[in-house]
Amino acid sequence: MATIKRLSSKGSIKNIINYVLNKEKTTERIIGGKDISFSNAIAEMNTTKELYGKKEGISYHHIIQSFKPGEITPEKAHKIGIELAEKQFKNFEVLVATHKDKEHIHNHLIINSVSFKDGHKLIADKTSLKEIKLENDRICLREGLSVIEKPFAKNRYSMAEYKLAEKGLPIWKEQLRSAIDESKKNAKNLLELKEHLSENFGIKMKIQNKNLSFLHPDKEKYCRGDKLGGAYTKEGMTDYFERKPEMPKERIKSVQPISKSHSPGLEAAIGSGIEKFAHKIARDIEKEKIRVDKPAASPKKQIVKNKERDRDR
Repeated sequence: MATIKRLSSKGSIKNIINYVLNKEKTTERIIGGKDISFSNAIAEMNTTKELYGKKEGISYHHIIQSFKPGEITPEKAHKIGIELAEKQFKNFEVLVATHKDKEHIHNHLIINSVSFKDGHKLIADKTSLKEIKLENDRICLREGLSVIEKPFAKNRYSMAEYKLAEKGLPIWKEQLRSAIDESKKNAKNLLELKEHLSENFGIKMKIQNKNLSFLHPDKEKYCRGDKLGGAYTKEGMTDYFERKPEMPKERIKSVQPISKSHSPGLEAAIGSGIEKFAHKIARDIEKEKIRVDKPAASPKKQIVKNKERDRDR
């Protein structure tokens, strides 16, 4: 049975759609849409917003529908994603892109926050999320898909990854920072840091006269530390080790390394730093959830309510 995760964002529709249409993750065969052309999705969604004058606030909603590894084909998963979009998001434009770059095939549903029919904003609360999950379960049970009790503990989606993608920021730099932060805990100096990054993450590190440079395993060029932030420069790192208390004899257990084509185990690979970042994003997203707009009560009605409340007391 597919699991459901929902994100809502004020970020750029262009960036998130470019991300889900990445040719390394999907193909045209498994990209489609409801009430929208996938080849022109960005323009059509933005046109709907402009038509009703609702370009501010939440830009889109992002549903991630993830299936158990080895149980479904990309084509069938895509068909299920389209059906879920048609049943749950009537009067809203939805882009559906199926990704097959990870062990678990998954759908990305990008839903315009504004209805093309009447300009109303999509309500995204706990009740609507529950209904999406129930509909998802009904479809999957009908198709004979199994129930996942502990879905993909090691291969979960990184909320940080999608948050960075929607802003058009390079995900690999956040991975470098997280790997370096983890390795710093296991090192006493720059040489040990270099050794730990290589052995545990497959990251090469150059120690120069004034700079530090790092090579992500999926990149061909080194990235200077100052491009990652002041804490990752030679001066910042040297200062860190000078202030760091002496390490205990038993070092912190190392994490799974980043390897070429690291995406199947993104969160496991980049260590605890990304987890903290993801939790922060989760809290931010929770604050941004859409609430149903309720009109303020008229003064007369408010007086009546106050009287009824006083009487009940």
